[in-house]
Amino acid sequence: MQLNILNHKTMNYMSSLTAAKKLKGLFSLVLIFGGFTIYKLFEVLAKDFATKEYGWVFKIFSEFGLFLSVIISVGFFHHWISAAEEREESLKNLSDALVKHVDNILLNSVKRGFSGITNKEFDFSQIMQGLKPGDYVYWLITFDPRFKNKSREIENAIKNGVHFRLLILKSDCIFGELRATETSGFNPHEFNEYSKLFRVSLEDVISRIDDTMKGSLGVFVYEGLPSLPLFIIISGKSRKVKVYNSSYLTEPVSKMPYLNWESELKTEIQPSFESEHWNFADLFLDYFEKRWEMEKEKHLDAAGNELIENDNFMYAPASARQKCSGLILD
Repeated sequence: MQLNILNHKTMNYMSSLTAAKKLKGLFSLVLIFGGFTIYKLFEVLAKDFATKEYGWVFKIFSEFGLFLSVIISVGFFHHWISAAEEREESLKNLSDALVKHVDNILLNSVKRGFSGITNKEFDFSQIMQGLKPGDYVYWLITFDPRFKNKSREIENAIKNGVHFRLLILKSDCIFGELRATETSGFNPHEFNEYSKLFRVSLEDVISRIDDTMKGSLGVFVYEGLPSLPLFIIISGKSRKVKVYNSSYLTEPVSKMPYLNWESELKTEIQPSFESEHWNFADLFLDYFEKRWEMEKEKHLDAAGNELIENDNFMYAPASARQKCSGLILD
């Protein structure tokens, strides 16, 4: 898409150059023939009024017309002769600039998985409507007042066979208070209340999920650095990974624009910036998986095998506790 936009802009630029050259050529012809016309007209007048004391004025205008016509003609034909060479050099310079721009910016960003940026805020409902049975959704967030109203969409997606794995920030913790102080229009108390409401909305969804539903929901409530909001979709059929990420600034995360990254799902991921083949989608996926495993280990028994009951791990359906604690690669 970026390449098409660049090509379109380039074509517009070249069209503008061509139109400007045509206008310059037309103007040159007007000056050439205009100058010659002035020369002939005032030459006749100079002869007719040669005996008059002001006859020299017509002679000057006549000579000026001839001068103008000759000078513009010489310049026009010189430009016409050298135009092909100059045009070839200009095209080469433009081509070199475009190659540098495409290679260093566009192609490199595509190579690293960049797919685009949302026009404005994060359109949760539109993304949810695009989920298919068998898809997995990994979601790492603090809170957003509007997300508590999205529980019905999550529930409908689970009924259709989508699997959700959420990491949500624990209420009444220092990290939530710190985040609240930099969010416009909120204080720590409001932040905690909305975090609790979001958790209650998820518990409400869990209460209605049973074994007849194809999807599942696993939620770990973490207490740690929020890092960045992540929404990752793993397609169950195409095995593609689509990542939406934003930043924690002064606005709630649903009001922020999101960057979009894509890659193929890999069976063995060893993302590294030192590798020539690193991809941001892989890096984000690896980050979520490590955060998930860190929380999961906190809920294992002494032997490190079974999950123990804990308020900071929520799941549904009730018969699939082990499954809900796992990710697609487990």
